[in-house]
Amino acid sequence: MVVHRVPADRRRGGRAGLPVAIRSIRPPAELSTDRPGAGARDLRAAILTCAVLALTGTVPATATAEDAPRPGPTYVALGDSRASGPLIEFSEHRDLCLRSPDLNYPAKLARLIGAATFTDVTCSAATPAHVISTAQFVGTHFAPPQIDALRADTDVVTLSIGGGGSNHLPVSVRCGALVPGADAGCRDNPRAEQLTVEGIAKMAPQVDAVVAAIVAKAPHAEVYLIGHGGSVGRRGCWPNLPVSDADAVWLNRYFERFNQIYVDAAARYGVHYIDIAKAAVDGGHDACAPTGQRWFEGMLPQSPAEPAHPNALAMTAIAEMVAEDLGR
Repeated sequence: MVVHRVPADRRRGGRAGLPVAIRSIRPPAELSTDRPGAGARDLRAAILTCAVLALTGTVPATATAEDAPRPGPTYVALGDSRASGPLIEFSEHRDLCLRSPDLNYPAKLARLIGAATFTDVTCSAATPAHVISTAQFVGTHFAPPQIDALRADTDVVTLSIGGGGSNHLPVSVRCGALVPGADAGCRDNPRAEQLTVEGIAKMAPQVDAVVAAIVAKAPHAEVYLIGHGGSVGRRGCWPNLPVSDADAVWLNRYFERFNQIYVDAAARYGVHYIDIAKAAVDGGHDACAPTGQRWFEGMLPQSPAEPAHPNALAMTAIAEMVAEDLGR
């Protein structure tokens, strides 16, 4: 995991030990003197009680505001289908955002960090403009710009954006092998390289603008940028990932080049970058991995998820990577 850290005074989650206010134990203010020697016996009993409490460490404490558990962070999730989780919980989809409310990584992260408040406005097909300025039609209504969910006191923000409007699809299509064992040779295709360069150049300023807007509206938040890739590793597996091994290596490199957008934005604005693609590929969790080890689906999903998208295991991995960095 690649992490660009913000200054220490902006981080959340650290909890120092808190002092406990101890109430003094005193003898009763009024001792009974109705019987001979009663006052003395009561006084001796009170002193003995104090001694026993002191020796056993059971001195009662006065509850203070500092003793109460601090509330968890306020968390807002922004982004596109890689965050909303299309088809993971198909029965829970209510509009074209195709949000999986319990199994996408925002929901899992909210539980891991014990979020005091959690707002998930992720939406399939969202573009950078839909995050910062443009309402998105979601089938039954228009969803307002996602950034409206942020407040000045938001503690944690996650963002998956940049797929919509990029050249991921036209680049990948040029690598497709029509039959087993075929080699499309996209790694040597000038048009594929041109689309790669143009797509990165087009999307870089848009992603930069989103991060700048988030930092401006939630200046004290820990912001996490989730990178692209993870489905394509260093091999093909026709028909689920219908590319030659050599083209798979090139495609994996394509996503590394594209993810430099997030690395640069993270460094520029002092936020964090989560390289889920590297974790998936290096760990053997790409789309060619067997069920139970695969984090990303290929063209023929074998676990609930949209093709070429993260499944529930990937969502867990992303949530855990962010929670670990937050110290939760």
